[in-house]
Amino acid sequence: MPKGNLVVHLSDMSGDLVKGRVEIDLRRVQGSPGAGGENMVVKVNGPVGVLTITGIACQTGPGTMYELRASTPSHKKYAFFQLIQEDRDNVASDDVEFWVKPGDVKGIQAPAPNNLPPTAQAMLAQATMIVDRPEDSDLVGLSGTALYQQMSPLRKACFLNILKKASDETTAAGCLPAFRDLLIVRQDRLFARVADGLRDQLRAAPMFKSAPGALHEPPPGFSPPLESFKSKDPHANLQVTFMTELATGGLAADIDIDEASGIEHGFEVIRNAVFNKRTNPFMIREFMNAADLQGHSLCPDYRFTF
Repeated sequence: MPKGNLVVHLSDMSGDLVKGRVEIDLRRVQGSPGAGGENMVVKVNGPVGVLTITGIACQTGPGTMYELRASTPSHKKYAFFQLIQEDRDNVASDDVEFWVKPGDVKGIQAPAPNNLPPTAQAMLAQATMIVDRPEDSDLVGLSGTALYQQMSPLRKACFLNILKKASDETTAAGCLPAFRDLLIVRQDRLFARVADGLRDQLRAAPMFKSAPGALHEPPPGFSPPLESFKSKDPHANLQVTFMTELATGGLAADIDIDEASGIEHGFEVIRNAVFNKRTNPFMIREFMNAADLQGHSLCPDYRFTF
Protein backbone atom coordinates (compact mmCIF):
# COMPACT_ATOMS: atom_id res chain seq x y z
CA MET A 1 0.00 0.00 0.00
CA PRO A 2 1.41 3.47 -0.89
CA LYS A 3 2.34 5.62 2.09
CA GLY A 4 3.57 9.10 2.80
CA ASN A 5 4.80 11.09 5.79
CA LEU A 6 3.58 14.32 7.37
CA VAL A 7 5.78 17.00 8.94
CA VAL A 8 3.82 19.34 11.22
CA HIS A 9 4.96 22.25 13.39
CA LEU A 10 3.30 22.62 16.80
CA SER A 11 3.43 25.44 19.37
CA ASP A 12 1.30 27.41 21.75
CA MET A 13 0.26 30.91 20.73
CA SER A 14 3.38 32.49 22.21
CA GLY A 15 5.55 30.26 20.01
CA ASP A 16 6.73 27.99 22.82
CA LEU A 17 7.04 24.24 22.38
CA VAL A 18 4.02 22.17 23.31
CA LYS A 19 4.90 20.69 26.70
CA GLY A 20 2.00 18.29 27.28
CA ARG A 21 0.89 15.13 25.55
CA VAL A 22 -0.10 15.73 21.92
CA GLU A 23 -2.67 13.64 20.07
CA ILE A 24 -3.00 13.83 16.29
CA ASP A 25 -6.17 12.29 14.83
CA LEU A 26 -6.00 11.71 11.06
CA ARG A 27 -9.30 10.80 9.43
CA ARG A 28 -9.67 10.36 5.70
CA VAL A 29 -12.40 12.53 4.24
CA GLN A 30 -15.52 10.98 2.72
CA GLY A 31 -15.75 10.24 -0.98
CA SER A 32 -13.10 10.01 -3.66
CA PRO A 33 -10.70 12.58 -2.08
CA GLY A 34 -10.26 10.17 0.83
CA ALA A 35 -9.72 7.10 -1.32
CA GLY A 36 -6.78 4.94 -0.28
CA GLY A 37 -6.60 6.39 3.22
CA GLU A 38 -6.86 4.79 6.64
CA ASN A 39 -7.77 6.52 9.87
CA MET A 40 -4.98 6.70 12.41
CA VAL A 41 -4.18 8.30 15.76
CA VAL A 42 -0.69 9.34 16.84
CA LYS A 43 0.21 10.22 20.44
CA VAL A 44 3.46 11.74 21.61
CA ASN A 45 4.68 13.22 24.88
CA GLY A 46 6.01 16.77 24.81
CA PRO A 47 7.94 18.91 24.69
CA VAL A 48 7.54 18.83 20.93
CA GLY A 49 7.94 21.48 18.25
CA VAL A 50 8.18 19.54 14.98
CA LEU A 51 6.51 16.17 14.61
CA THR A 52 7.03 13.77 11.70
CA ILE A 53 4.28 11.18 11.29
CA THR A 54 5.33 8.29 9.08
CA GLY A 55 3.46 5.57 7.22
CA ILE A 56 0.23 7.38 6.37
CA ALA A 57 -1.77 5.37 3.81
CA CYS A 58 -2.63 7.16 0.56
CA GLN A 59 -3.48 6.47 -3.04
CA THR A 60 -0.92 6.66 -5.84
CA GLY A 61 -0.93 9.83 -7.91
CA PRO A 62 -3.35 12.45 -6.55
CA GLY A 63 -2.87 11.33 -2.95
CA THR A 64 -5.45 11.19 -0.14
CA MET A 65 -7.15 14.02 1.71
CA TYR A 66 -7.32 13.81 5.50
CA GLU A 67 -8.94 15.86 8.20
CA LEU A 68 -6.33 16.44 10.90
CA ARG A 69 -7.33 17.27 14.47
CA ALA A 70 -4.60 18.07 17.00
CA SER A 71 -5.15 18.27 20.73
CA THR A 72 -3.13 18.82 23.90
CA PRO A 73 -4.28 19.30 27.50
CA SER A 74 -5.62 22.72 28.56
CA HIS A 75 -5.79 23.99 24.98
CA LYS A 76 -8.42 24.12 22.27
CA LYS A 77 -8.31 21.58 19.44
CA TYR A 78 -6.78 22.67 16.16
CA ALA A 79 -8.09 21.25 12.88
CA PHE A 80 -7.36 21.53 9.17
CA PHE A 81 -7.39 19.46 5.96
CA GLN A 82 -4.20 17.83 4.74
CA LEU A 83 -3.30 16.10 1.46
CA ILE A 84 -0.94 13.13 1.83
CA GLN A 85 1.01 11.97 -1.21
CA GLU A 86 3.15 8.86 -1.41
CA ASP A 87 6.91 8.53 -0.90
CA ARG A 88 7.53 12.02 0.44
CA ASP A 89 7.57 14.18 3.52
CA ASN A 90 4.38 16.19 3.12
CA VAL A 91 4.75 19.54 4.89
CA ALA A 92 1.56 20.37 6.76
CA SER A 93 -0.68 22.92 5.05
CA ASP A 94 -1.04 24.74 8.36
CA ASP A 95 1.07 25.14 11.48
CA VAL A 96 -0.68 24.01 14.66
CA GLU A 97 -0.92 26.87 17.15
CA PHE A 98 -2.86 25.86 20.23
CA TRP A 99 -5.15 28.44 21.86
CA VAL A 100 -5.46 28.10 25.61
CA LYS A 101 -8.64 27.02 27.37
CA PRO A 102 -8.96 29.95 29.78
CA GLY A 103 -10.84 27.93 32.39
CA ASP A 104 -7.84 25.60 32.76
CA VAL A 105 -5.42 28.40 33.64
CA LYS A 106 -4.56 28.39 37.36
CA GLY A 107 -2.25 31.38 37.35
CA ILE A 108 0.45 33.25 35.46
CA GLN A 109 4.21 33.61 35.69
CA ALA A 110 4.59 37.38 35.51
CA PRO A 111 7.63 39.67 35.59
CA ALA A 112 8.78 41.09 38.91
CA PRO A 113 7.69 44.69 39.59
CA ASN A 114 11.19 46.08 39.03
CA ASN A 115 11.29 44.42 35.60
CA LEU A 116 8.18 46.20 34.35
CA PRO A 117 8.47 49.12 31.88
CA PRO A 118 9.17 52.48 33.58
CA THR A 119 5.67 53.75 32.77
CA ALA A 120 4.12 50.69 34.41
CA GLN A 121 6.25 51.13 37.52
CA ALA A 122 5.19 54.79 37.71
CA MET A 123 1.51 53.87 37.25
CA LEU A 124 1.79 51.52 40.21
CA ALA A 125 3.86 53.86 42.38
CA GLN A 126 1.46 56.77 41.85
CA ALA A 127 -1.71 54.67 42.10
CA THR A 128 -4.64 56.01 44.14
CA MET A 129 -7.06 53.13 43.86
CA ILE A 130 -10.77 53.92 44.07
CA VAL A 131 -13.94 51.86 44.48
CA ASP A 132 -16.55 51.85 41.73
CA ARG A 133 -17.73 48.26 42.29
CA PRO A 134 -17.31 45.94 45.29
CA GLU A 135 -14.64 43.98 43.38
CA ASP A 136 -12.39 47.07 43.47
CA SER A 137 -12.23 47.34 47.25
CA ASP A 138 -9.36 44.93 47.94
CA LEU A 139 -6.90 47.18 46.09
CA VAL A 140 -7.79 50.43 47.86
CA GLY A 141 -4.87 51.91 49.81
CA LEU A 142 -2.29 49.90 47.89
CA SER A 143 0.36 51.15 45.51
CA GLY A 144 3.67 50.05 44.04
CA THR A 145 4.80 46.47 44.62
CA ALA A 146 2.03 45.77 47.14
CA LEU A 147 -0.63 46.69 44.58
CA TYR A 148 0.96 44.58 41.85
CA GLN A 149 1.28 41.55 44.13
CA GLN A 150 -2.32 41.84 45.31
CA MET A 151 -3.72 41.69 41.77
CA SER A 152 -5.38 38.37 40.93
CA PRO A 153 -4.02 36.49 37.89
CA LEU A 154 -6.90 37.81 35.77
CA ARG A 155 -6.33 41.43 36.77
CA LYS A 156 -2.56 41.18 36.45
CA ALA A 157 -2.93 39.62 32.98
CA CYS A 158 -5.23 42.47 31.92
CA PHE A 159 -2.71 45.01 33.20
CA LEU A 160 0.17 43.35 31.34
CA ASN A 161 -1.89 42.92 28.15
CA ILE A 162 -2.70 46.63 28.04
CA LEU A 163 0.90 47.61 28.79
CA LYS A 164 2.13 45.55 25.86
CA LYS A 165 -0.54 46.68 23.43
CA ALA A 166 -0.26 50.37 24.33
CA SER A 167 3.53 50.27 23.91
CA ASP A 168 3.24 49.12 20.28
CA GLU A 169 4.01 51.87 17.78
CA THR A 170 2.40 50.21 14.77
CA THR A 171 -1.01 49.36 16.19
CA ALA A 172 -1.38 51.69 19.19
CA ALA A 173 0.78 54.74 18.39
CA GLY A 174 3.07 53.92 21.32
CA CYS A 175 0.67 55.69 23.67
CA LEU A 176 1.78 53.94 26.87
CA PRO A 177 4.00 56.82 28.15
CA ALA A 178 0.87 59.01 28.40
CA PHE A 179 -0.67 56.73 31.06
CA ARG A 180 -0.41 58.08 34.59
CA ASP A 181 -1.82 57.18 38.03
CA LEU A 182 -3.66 53.87 38.19
CA LEU A 183 -7.16 54.11 39.69
CA ILE A 184 -8.94 50.81 38.91
CA VAL A 185 -7.75 47.40 37.66
CA ARG A 186 -10.20 44.70 36.63
CA GLN A 187 -9.92 41.56 34.51
CA ASP A 188 -11.26 43.42 31.47
CA ARG A 189 -10.09 47.05 31.82
CA LEU A 190 -7.99 49.70 33.54
CA PHE A 191 -9.00 53.16 34.65
CA ALA A 192 -6.21 55.68 35.02
CA ARG A 193 -5.33 59.33 34.86
CA VAL A 194 -3.64 60.18 31.56
CA ALA A 195 -1.62 63.02 30.09
CA ASP A 196 -3.66 65.93 28.72
CA GLY A 197 -2.13 65.48 25.26
CA LEU A 198 -3.23 61.86 24.83
CA ARG A 199 -6.65 62.78 23.49
CA ASP A 200 -5.14 64.87 20.68
CA GLN A 201 -2.51 62.20 20.03
CA LEU A 202 -5.11 59.50 19.40
CA ARG A 203 -7.37 61.83 17.43
CA ALA A 204 -4.48 62.45 15.01
CA ALA A 205 -3.11 58.89 14.94
CA PRO A 206 -3.94 57.08 11.66
CA MET A 207 -4.21 53.69 13.42
CA PHE A 208 -7.09 54.91 15.61
CA LYS A 209 -10.70 55.73 14.80
CA SER A 210 -13.56 57.26 16.77
CA ALA A 211 -15.67 54.71 18.63
CA PRO A 212 -18.84 54.73 20.74
CA GLY A 213 -18.07 55.36 24.38
CA ALA A 214 -21.53 55.43 25.89
CA LEU A 215 -21.23 51.95 27.43
CA HIS A 216 -18.22 53.01 29.47
CA GLU A 217 -19.84 54.27 32.67
CA PRO A 218 -17.76 56.75 34.69
CA PRO A 219 -16.68 55.96 38.25
CA PRO A 220 -17.82 58.38 40.99
CA GLY A 221 -16.19 61.78 40.60
CA PHE A 222 -15.71 61.59 36.82
CA SER A 223 -17.66 63.01 33.90
CA PRO A 224 -19.56 60.93 31.33
CA PRO A 225 -17.37 59.91 28.36
CA LEU A 226 -16.03 62.82 26.34
CA GLU A 227 -14.64 60.89 23.39
CA SER A 228 -13.48 57.37 22.64
CA PHE A 229 -10.93 55.94 20.22
CA LYS A 230 -10.29 52.36 19.13
CA SER A 231 -7.34 50.96 17.20
CA LYS A 232 -8.18 49.78 13.68
CA ASP A 233 -6.55 46.33 13.77
CA PRO A 234 -8.97 43.45 13.09
CA HIS A 235 -8.61 41.94 16.56
CA ALA A 236 -7.13 42.84 19.96
CA ASN A 237 -8.27 46.44 19.57
CA LEU A 238 -7.11 48.94 22.17
CA GLN A 239 -9.95 51.29 23.16
CA VAL A 240 -9.35 54.46 25.16
CA THR A 241 -12.42 56.31 26.45
CA PHE A 242 -11.74 59.75 27.93
CA MET A 243 -13.43 61.31 30.94
CA THR A 244 -12.77 64.36 33.11
CA GLU A 245 -11.97 64.20 36.82
CA LEU A 246 -14.53 66.62 38.21
CA ALA A 247 -12.48 67.78 41.21
CA THR A 248 -9.35 68.65 39.23
CA GLY A 249 -10.41 69.02 35.62
CA GLY A 250 -7.70 66.52 34.69
CA LEU A 251 -8.05 63.87 32.05
CA ALA A 252 -8.63 60.18 32.83
CA ALA A 253 -9.40 57.19 30.64
CA ASP A 254 -11.13 53.83 30.68
CA ILE A 255 -8.72 51.54 28.81
CA ASP A 256 -9.50 48.06 27.52
CA ILE A 257 -8.73 45.57 24.75
CA ASP A 258 -11.55 44.02 22.72
CA GLU A 259 -11.35 40.69 20.97
CA ALA A 260 -13.35 42.21 18.06
CA SER A 261 -15.21 39.85 15.74
CA GLY A 262 -12.87 36.88 16.01
CA ILE A 263 -10.13 35.32 13.93
CA GLU A 264 -10.04 32.31 11.65
CA HIS A 265 -8.05 29.56 13.32
CA GLY A 266 -7.76 26.24 11.50
CA PHE A 267 -11.33 25.90 10.34
CA GLU A 268 -12.70 26.91 13.72
CA VAL A 269 -13.74 30.49 14.39
CA ILE A 270 -13.08 31.81 17.87
CA ARG A 271 -16.10 34.06 18.15
CA ASN A 272 -15.33 35.94 21.34
CA ALA A 273 -13.27 35.88 24.50
CA VAL A 274 -16.11 36.12 26.98
CA PHE A 275 -15.70 34.35 30.32
CA ASN A 276 -18.45 34.73 32.92
CA LYS A 277 -19.93 37.39 30.59
CA ARG A 278 -16.74 39.45 30.70
CA THR A 279 -13.73 39.59 28.43
CA ASN A 280 -11.12 37.13 29.59
CA PRO A 281 -7.55 38.50 29.49
CA PHE A 282 -6.09 35.05 28.90
CA MET A 283 -7.94 34.88 25.59
CA ILE A 284 -7.02 38.47 24.79
CA ARG A 285 -3.39 37.36 25.09
CA GLU A 286 -4.06 34.73 22.42
CA PHE A 287 -5.67 37.30 20.10
CA MET A 288 -2.66 39.56 20.58
CA ASN A 289 -0.33 36.73 19.64
CA ALA A 290 -2.49 35.93 16.61
CA ALA A 291 -1.78 39.42 15.28
CA ASP A 292 1.88 38.46 14.75
CA LEU A 293 2.35 34.70 14.84
CA GLN A 294 5.84 34.89 13.38
CA GLY A 295 7.43 37.71 15.36
CA HIS A 296 5.26 37.57 18.51
CA SER A 297 5.77 41.32 18.83
CA LEU A 298 2.52 41.67 20.80
CA CYS A 299 3.09 38.75 23.18
CA PRO A 300 2.60 39.98 26.77
CA ASP A 301 5.43 39.17 29.16
CA TYR A 302 3.85 36.31 31.11
CA ARG A 303 3.19 32.59 30.80
CA PHE A 304 0.28 30.45 31.91
CA THR A 305 0.43 27.90 34.71
CA PHE A 306 -1.99 24.98 34.81
